[in-house]
Amino acid sequence: MRPTARPTPSLETLRLRLDPLRPSDATEMVEVLGDQGLYLFTGGEPPTLAELEARYRSQVAGPGRQGELWHNWIIRLAANGEAVGFVQATVTPAESDLAWVVGVDRQGQGIATEAARAICDWLIASGAGRVVAHIHPDHIASGKVAAALGLHRTDEIDSDGEVVWALDVGEAATS
Repeated sequence: MRPTARPTPSLETLRLRLDPLRPSDATEMVEVLGDQGLYLFTGGEPPTLAELEARYRSQVAGPGRQGELWHNWIIRLAANGEAVGFVQATVTPAESDLAWVVGVDRQGQGIATEAARAICDWLIASGAGRVVAHIHPDHIASGKVAAALGLHRTDEIDSDGEVVWALDVGEAATS
């Protein structure tokens, strides 16, 4: 995929609405991201409202590096618009890096898989040649999401000690 500056689209699935991130989403998301259990595998602490607002302003502004694009979505339930998590894609000419987080009270309902599937499909339709996700080796649930998307666990370990899961788009056509 040759990254070109284009807006992050709104996407819909059967149960979800994926809305492009706005800094004002921080007010709602601070509660979604407030459970310490979300940070078991990633480390860190729940963000304050001010920290999340600053993070979202930065994410909306983008990386400022030529050849790299950031796409960020808030995952909302289609039925009532409730924010339940987020999905991100960092796109470079070499690959598209996919990440997802669903609030603790909404985990185990297939939301991460449904949202990540929509983004993965969008990335592939947009010309991505390779889709990857970086997953803590003990995070079984995220590994299941990656596998459901067709990503395969590789032998590669990133600088944070996470396992790289990957899908080369040629594989997607034959899977």
